[in-house]
Amino acid sequence: MRVTGRGIAAAAAGAALTMVLAGCGGESHSSATGASPAGDKAANKRTDAPTVLMAAAKKTAEQASYRTIQTGEGGSEKSEMLFQQQPYASSITSSGKKSADNPTGVNQVIVTGDAAYIKSDQIPGKSWYRMDKPASSGPSNARAAGSINEVAGALAATGSTSWVGEEQVGGRAADHYRGTVVFEELARYTGPAIKDEVRDYYVQLAKRRGETSAVLDMWVGKDDLVLKSQQVTTGSKGQAQVFEEYSDFGTVPAITAPPAETVGTWDEFIAGTAKR
Repeated sequence: MRVTGRGIAAAAAGAALTMVLAGCGGESHSSATGASPAGDKAANKRTDAPTVLMAAAKKTAEQASYRTIQTGEGGSEKSEMLFQQQPYASSITSSGKKSADNPTGVNQVIVTGDAAYIKSDQIPGKSWYRMDKPASSGPSNARAAGSINEVAGALAATGSTSWVGEEQVGGRAADHYRGTVVFEELARYTGPAIKDEVRDYYVQLAKRRGETSAVLDMWVGKDDLVLKSQQVTTGSKGQAQVFEEYSDFGTVPAITAPPAETVGTWDEFIAGTAKR
């Protein structure tokens, strides 16, 4: 039976905002093809995983903007996420399962200022509708920023993390790091590798998903920018894989709200869905 009206409108809006506000993960587990550590002093510094990973998380977070491509297991779900610092804004275009209410399986959300703009065909003559962000929500760019802080921090805090080798990522030389994180152990970690709020968020997210451990991989360019991350988590629901690639540092086009004439209100969106 097809459900219409306020029920599906609320569900669609909730899903859209969840997509923006939620965190994310890394992807499929691949074998390393890097070489052995070089003997010179500079190369040996790159094998100090915690130092490199903490520096990479810091430098990447300082970039004015970047692009993240996130894919799930087998490429079944994919998101292109654009993130900028000033003014704080994001754009997320995701593709997943098709449904009667979303035959293309594509969702798009732009966040600027105090509002989220959700792509929709429910309002005649309009292609977006606007939802105000709750005043207490803070910046709604967590997902668009990717999982750099969580993965780099967890790897730097985990004793099993080591340098795997030097590999190519998008034609750039990168150092590959890998470690196995046990979330119960990470929850007890206190130290400089990961901020308490980032640690707590990552652990709680894993618990809600029934995950107990994860094999994490991260590839860091020679300029200390994160180029790729990968997570393979294990828990009560089996394994889950997520993969992220980062690019276009400082060169992402400015993210702006859709033209005003193309944007409807929440009330117009509700009225449009009620007619379906």
